[in-house]
Amino acid sequence: MRSLILWVPVLWVGCSPSAPVFEDIQSVQDAQALLSNARFTATMESYTEATGDGWGRVVEADWMADHAVGDSSMAGWRLSDTYFDDEDTTTRWYGLWQAELTQIGADSILKADTVEGRSMNGNWVPSYYASLALPVMLWDSTWWAKQMEDSLMVVTTEHILPEGGREEAYVLTLVEVQDSTSEDYHADTYSQSQWTFRAPDGLPVRMEEKWFRGDMAYGRDMSISWDWELTNDETVSAAIAGWEAPDWAKAPEPKDPAVDGGGDEDWYEETLAALPAVGSAAPAISGKLLDGQSAALSDYLGQVVYLDFWYIGCGPCMRAMPHLDHMQKEFGPEGFTVLGVNHHQKPEMVDRYLARRGLDIPQLMIDSLPEGYPVKAYPTWMVIDREGAVVACDMGYGEGADVTLDSLVRVTL
Repeated sequence: MRSLILWVPVLWVGCSPSAPVFEDIQSVQDAQALLSNARFTATMESYTEATGDGWGRVVEADWMADHAVGDSSMAGWRLSDTYFDDEDTTTRWYGLWQAELTQIGADSILKADTVEGRSMNGNWVPSYYASLALPVMLWDSTWWAKQMEDSLMVVTTEHILPEGGREEAYVLTLVEVQDSTSEDYHADTYSQSQWTFRAPDGLPVRMEEKWFRGDMAYGRDMSISWDWELTNDETVSAAIAGWEAPDWAKAPEPKDPAVDGGGDEDWYEETLAALPAVGSAAPAISGKLLDGQSAALSDYLGQVVYLDFWYIGCGPCMRAMPHLDHMQKEFGPEGFTVLGVNHHQKPEMVDRYLARRGLDIPQLMIDSLPEGYPVKAYPTWMVIDREGAVVACDMGYGEGADVTLDSLVRVTL
């Protein structure tokens, strides 16, 4: 009987849930601070409601931390980024070490660059979406403070206890509050993200993000799931520091300054200069309208045409749309046509987007850019007079563009 009395408490203690590891946000940060090297596979899924299309992505990475670099704990990454959509599968490789980036694109060409700083916004990984797979709080230790200090961010947390077969985790939800005094305020705009961190190491295992811009009728739902493997220093260090391009990678041809120009600092002037010159005849361009009928720029001789190269997902392009619709309605009776040109998306996507916004703007759908239109920035637009000559040509849509365009069209009419 005595042995039974002594055995029962021992059995009860052995079956009780373990004490929670996470107590608050700081405890998650403390756990992450102890991390060193790891490997992960990130599975990304995205859906764009405006166009009704989506894509998937798998990013595999080796990560080596360096806690001696101050605000950033990122010393090196090696990525394999595979992108899936309805039409293609593309894989790119990246080797990142300190301030040097080596990359191999879909064209199999090897490029190596020295990047300034330790920023992730375009410097480390050229692909914005691939860079999202690198959990921001692991390379920017100020991320946590930024979320907590932002007055336009509502932060809520949930501590998931290790009960009922559930693993302990910490869930952080961030909801952005719109500034009603801002010019960009729109009742339908929202932005929310949710992060789930596992115990006991604090690594993120799930991120869900939803945002929508009411003024552009455009948004995205995206999720990322991480599968982690903590490993030893030697394995990951060798994988990153000793990363070499595959044998099949091709080195780029050396550039000739006399042929290729002197660099990217003059890209705007060089790109603009390559477009049809003011006073010249607009090059031929043909395609199909949204209803499937064939059409060409030459069909609009005798009218003033605003030719607009754009795509859904380009912020300035979408912000310009309501005013282009206004121009079509106001100047259309006088012999004016806005003709959108899109070679990025399917006709049904464009038709759906315009219909959702209540926009009536003629669209010319083309498979690729025709000769004479080396468009590299969006939107690229030009005003063409009744005789088919280019009156004005430029890129972008910023503050005051609506007034400028109205004046330009009135003068040309």
